[in-house]
Amino acid sequence: MKFDKNTFINISLFLGLFGLPLFTVAQSTLDCSLCHNTNHTLWLSGSHANTQNDVADELAEEWIGLSADSVILGSEAEDCIACHGPIAVTVNGGMTEVEALNHFFTTTNGLFTDSTHAADSTNWPHVYCTTCHNVPTDHPATMPTFALFNSATAEYNTVDNKSSLCGQCHGTLKFSDTDHRVFDAWMMSKHGHGGQADVASELAEEWAGSAPDSVINGSEAEDCIACHAPTSVLSAKADSVISESEALARFFTTNNGVFDESTVPADSANWPDVSCIACHNPHKPNVPALFDSQTGEYVNMDSPQQLCGQCHGNLRFPDTDHLSYNIEAGTGGMGVDDALTMPGVKCVDCHMHVGDVDGSNAAMYGGHTWSIFVTEADNSVTASCTTCHSSMNAAAAEQQIDSWISEFAALDSTAQAKVAEADAQMVGNTDPTKLQYLEEVHHNLDFAESDESGGFHNHTYSMALLNDAIQKADLITGLTDPDHSNLPMQFTLAQNYPNPFGLNQTTHITYQIPKTGLVNLTVYNMLGQKVKELVNQEQKRGTHQILFNASGLASGVYVYKLVSSNRTFMKKMLIIR
Repeated sequence: MKFDKNTFINISLFLGLFGLPLFTVAQSTLDCSLCHNTNHTLWLSGSHANTQNDVADELAEEWIGLSADSVILGSEAEDCIACHGPIAVTVNGGMTEVEALNHFFTTTNGLFTDSTHAADSTNWPHVYCTTCHNVPTDHPATMPTFALFNSATAEYNTVDNKSSLCGQCHGTLKFSDTDHRVFDAWMMSKHGHGGQADVASELAEEWAGSAPDSVINGSEAEDCIACHAPTSVLSAKADSVISESEALARFFTTNNGVFDESTVPADSANWPDVSCIACHNPHKPNVPALFDSQTGEYVNMDSPQQLCGQCHGNLRFPDTDHLSYNIEAGTGGMGVDDALTMPGVKCVDCHMHVGDVDGSNAAMYGGHTWSIFVTEADNSVTASCTTCHSSMNAAAAEQQIDSWISEFAALDSTAQAKVAEADAQMVGNTDPTKLQYLEEVHHNLDFAESDESGGFHNHTYSMALLNDAIQKADLITGLTDPDHSNLPMQFTLAQNYPNPFGLNQTTHITYQIPKTGLVNLTVYNMLGQKVKELVNQEQKRGTHQILFNASGLASGVYVYKLVSSNRTFMKKMLIIR
């Protein structure tokens, strides 16, 4: 890239079009890449260094027949320069935004056409370093500050924090009518507010009498900073990283150096929550990356799913009790069959669903509320569930989720009571079999509750974990036969879910068997003809789930039949194409 964007810029131009006075901007003459080569290299391969063609495509699609003046200043103005290449106005001694648009994109007779394309790409600055960093002329003696270069005034606008810098272009902070509202969505979410109060409450309740270093590094350590606000270690100075312990001491009150029941948030103005740059390396934001508050470095992730699992699962901290990622994966229970409820569906498919209706909140928010439900401007609600479950609308999806949450809460209450009884009976008991059951009881109960969704993430698997805990607790308190033949568990065959189903061509069939034995599960059409044999093998007592792929079958009613221990159960399912 030949454009010398870090030269000393002394712009003196009169914007008669705006009636603005003369202005001057001065910056360091140093080449950023000499000292910041790693970040510069990342930038070159990231989305911030590839903006000109995006603007050209939009001009050629949406602004055909209009002039640059109409694009920048018209009644339906869209200031492409301001976010996609603001320092373009400093090229050739300085120009207005309108002049920059005319300079960097082709026109025919002064108007954009369907053949409009990029021009003078050598000097187009993209979103360069000095777009977001105000570098003083005596740098490195004086460090840069975070600020947005304003292409309308050729001056820097100060920002409150790093996330609000992102929000200038990825939210409504600069242009209130923009359709890029990721920052606004983030502000609505738990990632964008409320996290500091949650941490303060936990410190006051569970860490009274402990110093910040004990919380972070002690024998029972709980690294609050790492997930709740990893970039808080950057907040003290622009040129340094403090330790997690120092960050904890800075952002929460202590009494004589220890937390107590009166601990509350401190310096809330600088608390970053889970900021934009916690999950996006600003120099290459299009690749998911976790900011590691222990090292002050970014760790690239293979997928968004892996990124979520760092804090909402045990990928980073194996002993965490936040295990939504693991529940969704359907593995990790003791004595409970693995059950991946929605193969191929990842966290972000549901929690970062982006709508396809241009101008809708579901589209503009870019999934950054992390809610599966989005309220639109007319108060209607859209849901990510309907992408796969076309037979559902948002209200039906919400009703189903509420039903699952209620079912889980009721069974969880039963499980807690049963486990408490088992704990009481096992005091002083050294029976190795029952001790093993007790370990599995606590593991499965804790695992089910650690999901924190109320039981709708992988509902079938969560319920299987609770049922297993109940059954083993009952075994401890009242049953002693070694083959469990008298377990208080009946044969059950649940209604398949989803039902009806069609577009995604898969449904789940869940059943329980009270003892180990040969199990046959087969699907028939209404003529009694076998369509597919799903299971024909010996299975252990407990809860089992089968994924049935109905691709290739015609629409209609089918019967699935369970046979085990001379017992037969049947239910109907409906396939809709």
